[in-house]
Amino acid sequence: MLEMFLIALFCAIWQFFASNDIGYTISDTLGQPVLVGGILGILMGDIQKGLLIGGSLQLLYLGVIYPGGTVPACASTAALVAIPVALRTGLDPKAAIVLAVPFGILGALLWNLKYSFNSFIVAKADKAIADNNFSKIPLYGKYYPLVLAFIIFSIPIFFCNILAPSLVAQFIENIPQWAMHGIEVSGGLLPAIGFAIAIYTLGNKLTMPFFIIGYFLVIYLKLPIMAVAIFGTAIAFVYLYMTNNQKIGV
Repeated sequence: MLEMFLIALFCAIWQFFASNDIGYTISDTLGQPVLVGGILGILMGDIQKGLLIGGSLQLLYLGVIYPGGTVPACASTAALVAIPVALRTGLDPKAAIVLAVPFGILGALLWNLKYSFNSFIVAKADKAIADNNFSKIPLYGKYYPLVLAFIIFSIPIFFCNILAPSLVAQFIENIPQWAMHGIEVSGGLLPAIGFAIAIYTLGNKLTMPFFIIGYFLVIYLKLPIMAVAIFGTAIAFVYLYMTNNQKIGV
């Protein structure tokens, strides 16, 4: 029971930092399912299964973008509930992916709730500026949004981790074998959807050549994924540097 409480508390705190845009790079990295899976796998004594579930969820949300700040699904919420629940109940990784989908949608609703409440805080900040009451700006610009984010994100994640394992365990015990097999098959197909969305996003004349280069490096040169990732990062920096120089006329 103590372990469950500590894991739930850890997930709640992790989600707080992942959802507060403490530098987009930091918050986005913290919210990646493969990182969440690795960390939770270490904490819960099954890093292989944690990485397997996290990697599969990473593929599922690989092509998800946030146009105009809109969050269609929250990968970190899905990972921080589905992964610990699956590790605790022994749920099959493919079935865990199916379990993650509704929690990802729940995360999107929580983001919209945060935006709605923040609009009232911004209105208060505007009024404080109009009244020359600048001492309240840190409250409206920093502290109130942080408290609000903790209430909206961390508390639901905490209780989901406390309540969900027992519910999932009962579900597994009562569901027929053929239905569980169907869930596992569906879970195996879901990552392909995320990968397909990513490929569709890459499908333009500027980015597709880089995808083809990466594909042939793996297939024909037998390079490991880490080597391709390093090459890709280097090429991205060179491309960015050359593009910026062209814009400023250097």
